[in-house]
Amino acid sequence: MGGKVRWVVAAVGLSLGLSCARVSTACELPPPRDPAKATTLYRVVTGPSWVRFDAKAFLHDFAGKTVQVEGMIRVGDANRLSDAEACVQIDAASLDTDNSTRDGIMRNDHLETARFPTIDFLLKAAEGVTHQDGSWHFTVSGTLSLHGVSREIQFPVQARQDGDAVLLQGKLPVKMTDYGIRIPRFLFVTVEDQVMVRFDVTAKRAP
Repeated sequence: MGGKVRWVVAAVGLSLGLSCARVSTACELPPPRDPAKATTLYRVVTGPSWVRFDAKAFLHDFAGKTVQVEGMIRVGDANRLSDAEACVQIDAASLDTDNSTRDGIMRNDHLETARFPTIDFLLKAAEGVTHQDGSWHFTVSGTLSLHGVSREIQFPVQARQDGDAVLLQGKLPVKMTDYGIRIPRFLFVTVEDQVMVRFDVTAKRAP
């Protein structure tokens, strides 16, 4: 094989490899823990569901938000949320801080969304479930995958039933350096390492 042909083949192979690396996979749940047990499946509704982060910097706080959220929740018994299973996926490049220059830097240099197109959470357990004032309160634990790094996290969640939908709200602190993200610096402004992530998710019962 001539040298020029080898370079062409190598270039095509590299392009295909990069293309495959950028393709995001849909949020998927593992098979049911007990296939014989009846379960109810809910799908996250894109649009009313949102995730945002609040970042602090000297004299210049800002926030980013996206409604490009998808996911699934599987529940066996509404009175036993400890058995619930869930996955949530966010389109990282859709995070918008209302500043195009800052957004470009955030996506290209910090989140590196071309390499890591999604932010994913896979639920492992829901504990300390209580029911009061029409809402469930509990602590979830699971795996957050961000910027190519996966870490185990815990955070509180509040949920309530609304017809055929479940509404979930919560917040959790996230340190960028825990996920290999360089702390953003814009001109003379340095952003604090920790950001507060908030979410408001609507999931409707699947037919």
